[in-house]
Amino acid sequence: MRNVVLIGSDAGGTMTDMLMVDEKGDFVVGKASTTPKDESIGFINSLADAFEQWQIAWTDEAKTVVPGILSAVYSGTTMLNALLTRRGRKVGVIITKGFEDTLLHERGAQIHAGYGYQDKIHKAAHVHNRPLVDRKLIKGVTERIGIFLGEEVIPVYEEEARQATVDLLERGVRHRL
Repeated sequence: MRNVVLIGSDAGGTMTDMLMVDEKGDFVVGKASTTPKDESIGFINSLADAFEQWQIAWTDEAKTVVPGILSAVYSGTTMLNALLTRRGRKVGVIITKGFEDTLLHERGAQIHAGYGYQDKIHKAAHVHNRPLVDRKLIKGVTERIGIFLGEEVIPVYEEEARQATVDLLERGVRHRL
């Protein structure tokens, strides 16, 4: 039995890809059709396809591996497009306390693209982009991950995370379609 430690998934417009890595660094890639009405179906099917690459059947055998996964990353093109075009639902962000304004800072080189030298040095002439997420919908939660090794330095204060979730839901953020 392989010790799967990491999975990474991207739900694209057509296919959902799943990268699965074991403790030795060996990896496989699973694929399944994206299911826009319920992305969890494409996610599970691509996970099952990745398991199949290592001859692990999507039965009780695979289901015993899943709880041992140390990290899972999920990215969805559908979600990203909805956010960037501002056509999706109202979203909020739960982030490490002290970093609540990070998303509002923008990237220096990009926010000045197209400006002449005089406009770059005179901030009064500069116009910032509208934030993707309103500041009032960004909630900080106490926790800390070490930047060098990625180890947990301060565990997530779960009660703060629960309260941040309640606050965001009360402000109209939606968690389901």
